[in-house]
Amino acid sequence: MAEPNGAVVDEIIREGETMGSRDMVELIERHHDGPGVARETIDAYAAALEARDDYAFDAADFLAHVDENTTDADWWEGGVFYDVADDVEDHRISLFPAAWHDHLGGSTDVVEYVRFIQDEDSDYLDDIDLGGPGEGVPEAAVVEVLELVGRLDRPDATTAVHEARDRGDIIEDADQSPRADIYLAERAPEDLR
Repeated sequence: MAEPNGAVVDEIIREGETMGSRDMVELIERHHDGPGVARETIDAYAAALEARDDYAFDAADFLAHVDENTTDADWWEGGVFYDVADDVEDHRISLFPAAWHDHLGGSTDVVEYVRFIQDEDSDYLDDIDLGGPGEGVPEAAVVEVLELVGRLDRPDATTAVHEARDRGDIIEDADQSPRADIYLAERAPEDLR
């Protein structure tokens, strides 16, 4: 079991009640080696938060919510946490399903991520509230997946997106910036080419 990262605990406390359980698990997952984060590590964060005098936190409610909303589904189901461990005894929780980690884990190729989301698990696009209208993939979503599945930190994930754009591999809908949608160059609408 990993010890809670003090900076993560402090950020959760700083955000306060505005940080929901998905945001908390995302923050924890970003700061630990993946895929996903060991359930025991989430338990340790919950205990550390509950022990703080400067933060009202109900660890039992948080952990019950995580348990009630965790599935072993391999593909996107939306609004849930995913148990991504290969071993039944090893519970690892992620915001993204096992198939995403299996197909994309270790890759930092933005084109591969956009293509996978559009072709393999487009239900994800229907479920998220990012980006604008159109059939592109919101840049914020690509950055998040690069962070949690590709294991890049946020600046490197953002740089990867910008480098793919600069190479001409992807096109962004500039009118929506900073909530731009990303299109594969060969699939971009004519007015963006």
